[in-house]
Amino acid sequence: MENNTFNVAVLGAGNIGSEVITRLLELDKGIVGLNVKKVLVKDKSKKRAISADILVDNFEDILNDESIDLVIEVLGGIDPGKEYIGALLKKGKAVITANKDIIADAGVDLIQTAKENNSCLYFEAAVAAGIPVLKPLIESLRGEELSKVLGIINGTSNYMLTSMEEGSSYDDALSTAQELGYAEPDPTNDVEGLDAKYKAVILSLLCFGVSPSSDELFTDGISGITKEDFEWAARLGKTIKLVAQIDNKDGFNARVHPVLIDMKHPLAAIRGALNAVVVEGENINQLVFSGPGAGAEPTASAIIGDVLSACHQLSSNQTNWYPLREFKGEMKSFEDVESSMFIRLSVNDEPGVLAKISGTFGENNVSIESVIQEGRGDKAELVLVTHEAPEKDIKNSIDQISALDSVTTVTSTLRVYV
Repeated sequence: MENNTFNVAVLGAGNIGSEVITRLLELDKGIVGLNVKKVLVKDKSKKRAISADILVDNFEDILNDESIDLVIEVLGGIDPGKEYIGALLKKGKAVITANKDIIADAGVDLIQTAKENNSCLYFEAAVAAGIPVLKPLIESLRGEELSKVLGIINGTSNYMLTSMEEGSSYDDALSTAQELGYAEPDPTNDVEGLDAKYKAVILSLLCFGVSPSSDELFTDGISGITKEDFEWAARLGKTIKLVAQIDNKDGFNARVHPVLIDMKHPLAAIRGALNAVVVEGENINQLVFSGPGAGAEPTASAIIGDVLSACHQLSSNQTNWYPLREFKGEMKSFEDVESSMFIRLSVNDEPGVLAKISGTFGENNVSIESVIQEGRGDKAELVLVTHEAPEKDIKNSIDQISALDSVTTVTSTLRVYV
């Protein structure tokens, strides 16, 4: 710090980086004195709305500049950002990142590096962009024993599901999301739940002290959802959301998949590109954090909040991290998680079909909560909702039902949030 002003460097000057730099330059000096000293870019000759005097193309120019107090990483991807963050923390510099991929991949190690070097690491924007949820989890709720965390933590998929609830097809919803810039040309990470999975790993670490691997975290996306699923959801007083669910009841499990959720649940009201995180615990009952979960402006807001926290913390020469939570309990595999399932079948309209299907469920210790039969002849449709049962028993039931001669197609399966 020089003359009560903190020197800042930014790694990356893309959409988010440019927005962050603009916000830093416009920040009220009465709040904190900041000087944007260096910005790392690949090509210094490219025209930018940034003074060429502060552009550098060599990371070492930032790493070895002892006058730089804090560094904001907005490069995207895991490499080389992960290596850069580790090196900066070892130098005692505060680091702020919005990079969920890096934190999901190496969060435990980077936090430990920060603690060992009395440096600070912040990543509020990595999970829900403009929603201030991580700081409360890390600080305000650190003394609470949490039992469950639910999240709509991907704005693209939530925008698409909202559009489909309003009548759009999947393809039309995706096309519009791409036109608006919510979805990438290759939308796989968003629509198949991968983006939400990375964020669920971060929430698992902060809330329960567990960093599940990709294999341990079951993930299913929204590409199989149809307008007809939404029509049935409405008839049942529910809607469909892509939800990250993390709980530690009778064993820890984290998972991401679409759910039928009651219209009275707080997550049902989260529409468009908004995100929300619901945190539950014995003493706090239920807390809901919601707001804009994507976009350069909300992300920059979270980063600026972290900058202010870092400037305050730098004066103390201490890390910003309490000890991470210690995992208490046992891991539970996804196949042992108990779920309620909505199942839509096309069946032959003949005597004994329902009895065969019910019998198959019974043989697998799965009980049926409700049954609706519609149509006749070739268009007969059977809709069932099961009581909660282990995932492995429900899967076995569905596999066996699919093989019945009287079942034409298993049209849809969706888990029901209970």
